[in-house]
Amino acid sequence: MRRFVLLLSALVCLSVIGTATAQTQEPAKRSTRQKAAQKPATPPPDTRPRFKRDDTAAPVAAAAPAKHVVARKKRTTHKPADAAQPNAAAQTTRTTPRDITACAQNKDNDAAVAGCTRVIDDSKVKPKGRAAAFYNRGNAHSAKGDFAAAIADYDEAIRLDPKNARAFANRGTAHSEKGDAGAAIADFDAAIKLDRRLASAYFNRANALAAKGEADRAVADYSAAIKYDRRNVNAYIARGALYLAQGAAPKARADMALAARLDRRNAYAVLWQDITERRAKQKGVLARGTKGLDMKAWPAPVIRLFTGEIKQDAVLSAAEDADPAVKQAHTCEANFYGGQHALIEGQRDDAVKLFEAAAKDCPHGFLEGIAATAELKGLGQKVGAN
Repeated sequence: MRRFVLLLSALVCLSVIGTATAQTQEPAKRSTRQKAAQKPATPPPDTRPRFKRDDTAAPVAAAAPAKHVVARKKRTTHKPADAAQPNAAAQTTRTTPRDITACAQNKDNDAAVAGCTRVIDDSKVKPKGRAAAFYNRGNAHSAKGDFAAAIADYDEAIRLDPKNARAFANRGTAHSEKGDAGAAIADFDAAIKLDRRLASAYFNRANALAAKGEADRAVADYSAAIKYDRRNVNAYIARGALYLAQGAAPKARADMALAARLDRRNAYAVLWQDITERRAKQKGVLARGTKGLDMKAWPAPVIRLFTGEIKQDAVLSAAEDADPAVKQAHTCEANFYGGQHALIEGQRDDAVKLFEAAAKDCPHGFLEGIAATAELKGLGQKVGAN
């Protein structure tokens, strides 16, 4: 019993875990009762490299397995007839070491949901342990794209542990994904108030502000995110994109060069460095070749546009995909980066048309849509926020 109590205590440490965004692996087998208690699985979201939010996975401390769990003998107590009775699940559910381990990992989202649910339903688990389980289950729901369920779990995690800054930050991201910028920014504000050094909260608040068209405030937040996480490639790219749209070419070039230096295999980082260099009338980095980049996967067609191998219509054709969500994302990028290429080539009217298409049709929160709006503003066009 003491070993089991230690295992439950270990679960409390999970409240420092960041947003779990690892790809879903083959789900573990579940019992019939567990399957019936869960909602139908939501298809996992597109997990290609993105710059729309902070997707950096945090380290997870898994609970150590125990050989045997001894159940404590129930004491007979006499309660008033009208006393509230716990639900059936809470009366019968007992958390096992396997449940705790499943709840403490971020590789298999379905297994995390199942394990955390059993921890939550165990009436013997203390409030801090249940808070951590709600938090972890919220992360799993968010990774699966079920943001309404994630928000509900973060609500409970915050109710049980109101000082969990990451729960506020992750709930803010879920609100942002649902398009509720006001609620998202309020949560990021609360997270930063609790933890002034939480880089992801600054980064995600910057994204929300940039999407509202508040570029100056967004730049300040991206700068804070970089201050507390010097290796945040996404923050350098996002800040550099806003600098470029504002006409601050030297600052943009510096940010994109740092981003590419931090991750030489990141096609987006290299692409953005090429764009900023060529917008400044310098020789682009892609002129030296594409060594180290995966030229068999997206955004390879965009890279080939900038190396002169194909034209814009070929990039749009390559954006086609049987999955509507993937097609929308690819088309968004084809239009936006096509607009950047047109500007470099001195084709202003074509650039405006492509930026307008990106600003209108990019998925909510995509950097390309936000940057397209900023570029149109810099070109003197009247546009709304992405």
